Amino acid sequence: MRKFLNSRFRLPQLLSIIAATVLLGACSDPVLEGPNYPAESSPFISPHYAAKVLPMTVQQRLILIGDAGLYLAHDPTLKALGDWAAQVPHSTVLFLGDNIYDDGLIEEKRAEAEQILGQQLAATPVRKIVIPGNHDWGMDPAQQNITAIRNQQAFIDAWPQGNTTYTPRDGCMGPEKIILATADEATPALVLVLLDPTPFLTPRLRDLCLSDGSDDAHFGRLDKMLQKHREDYVVVASHYPMITGGPHGGLSYGLVGDAIVGLYGWKLGSLGNTYEPKYAAWIAKIDAVFRRNPPLIYAAGHDHNLQILDATGEVGVHIVSGAGALERVSTVTNIPQTIFAHAAPGFIVVDIGLRAAEPAVVLRVVESGVEHSVFEMDLRL
Repeated sequence: MRKFLNSRFRLPQLLSIIAATVLLGACSDPVLEGPNYPAESSPFISPHYAAKVLPMTVQQRLILIGDAGLYLAHDPTLKALGDWAAQVPHSTVLFLGDNIYDDGLIEEKRAEAEQILGQQLAATPVRKIVIPGNHDWGMDPAQQNITAIRNQQAFIDAWPQGNTTYTPRDGCMGPEKIILATADEATPALVLVLLDPTPFLTPRLRDLCLSDGSDDAHFGRLDKMLQKHREDYVVVASHYPMITGGPHGGLSYGLVGDAIVGLYGWKLGSLGNTYEPKYAAWIAKIDAVFRRNPPLIYAAGHDHNLQILDATGEVGVHIVSGAGALERVSTVTNIPQTIFAHAAPGFIVVDIGLRAAEPAVVLRVVESGVEHSVFEMDLRL
């Protein structure tokens, strides 16, 4: 960003553009109003979810972490990730995209990009699943192409310690299914359904995948997959949230932040916000599928904060876990669906198991530098 500004504008020009950007944004973009809940303050917690969570026997742990694509020596969030993954024998980490800022794994920055991605994969030896985000395709939507995706895919495929999967593959949207645990007499199966909507949001990328077919075919496959597993614990995940109380839902970054981000949007043509027409169309299509066969959880990153949101009838809960990079944590407020919200680095844990011989699913919010989870809730089954 600094290089872009220095090379294109002198200070008076820059101030004029920033002022125009702020005014234009104030007139045209939906804005969420409400208090920010930064790391140095307490999180928002809905009073309806203050009950203490009782102990359970954890059989499967799924750790959801997104937007971790910056290198930080001795990264405290990745240290916490490793610690929490080691607590349960059957743990899986799902990286929710934007695994390499800002441009993905491009040849011009290969050494730096491989350091960033390698640090994440080395954080824990447990099973890891990696899905792409918009930055993994490239910074500028007009310049995004499949090269960075194929490079990242090849790096993960060749990871020396193995136990790591990159999906959806080859620039395709999916859905891809991974069964983490089969059903037994006491507990349903745990099924991941993984998507990459980037080619839907940027239509010129659609032809790069040779197997997706039409948009209708894509959503039809998702519909059938959820129908088949409607009795199981299904976690659908992509990089992109459907609802959010963060900047991608319209919340301000602050006056200066809005000016800088608005300038980015002016240059790029899109900020990947939920109210942009193509994004809103994707949400509407996914919503229609979910209402027929609601998954237990829809998980995403993209907004750089930690959120749990209720959306009864469409899905059990929405999770936004995009606070994997300390320097990228942004703002967040509470909206009517909010159960928990905090603009703090960390991730969200899904624990599945038994309590008094009955199935139980518990969500735990883990923040960097805090030994115990800062919030826990039972998920209604």
